[in-house]
Amino acid sequence: MSQPGVALALSSGGARGLAHIGVLKVLDQNQIPITGIAGSSMGGLVGALYCTGYTGAMIEEVALGIRRTDWIDFTLSKMGLVAGRKLEGLLSLLTRGRQFEDCRPPLKVVAVDIESATTVLIDSGSLAEGVRATVSIPGIFSPVVRQGQVLVDGGVLNRVPVDVARLFAHSIVVAVDVGVELSPKVGSVFDVLFQTFDIMARQLRQYQPLDADIVIEPKLTFNRDAHFSQVAALIRAGEEAAELALPEIMALLGTGIKGGTL
Repeated sequence: MSQPGVALALSSGGARGLAHIGVLKVLDQNQIPITGIAGSSMGGLVGALYCTGYTGAMIEEVALGIRRTDWIDFTLSKMGLVAGRKLEGLLSLLTRGRQFEDCRPPLKVVAVDIESATTVLIDSGSLAEGVRATVSIPGIFSPVVRQGQVLVDGGVLNRVPVDVARLFAHSIVVAVDVGVELSPKVGSVFDVLFQTFDIMARQLRQYQPLDADIVIEPKLTFNRDAHFSQVAALIRAGEEAAELALPEIMALLGTGIKGGTL
């Protein structure tokens, strides 16, 4: 039997998903083996960088250096406010044009076919296209048309893809859930769309208990408008939560006994 490791299920959550970087940093620092990553939305994006050779610390450098103008391209499309071509190009550059098949550890992301209302597992083909699909928040980004399917953000149906992480053999499943934040007021079309998506995500959270061996929930209390100016604080929150989870992760890896939730 292979040496056990950790399979990560990284949640959706917009900028809050930057906390995933902090979790990866702590796992790297403590040499915790990662057997695979399952990601939804921002969790898929962060996972893609890690699975193409970036360390948690390197992803932090990327996150601190990127500006909104690097990935936003407004469009007159009827399908979304942001075309997404700029984001896909940036993803292709960062991942050096790799395919899912090149990822080590392996990566699986989830998207949703908005026409059939079904979850779609993506683990082959263009990495940039697959990640672009899983982050396509409805109404914000234009959907990705792939293999005859019209794909939007995986968080629509599967916020924290624990079921996908279970596909990685010989693994302790660790879910990282960055939660849902509702703004006390809305003042733009972007606010309306994000708030609608977050309300839906909050409902999903209530009715989809996480069947993971360990659940890490970073303490995030940041205002949505400030998120992209609070990158370092979001990452640090992920680090703090992962450090608290370390004893149980190491215990489960040492014994192979499945445990509970932090």
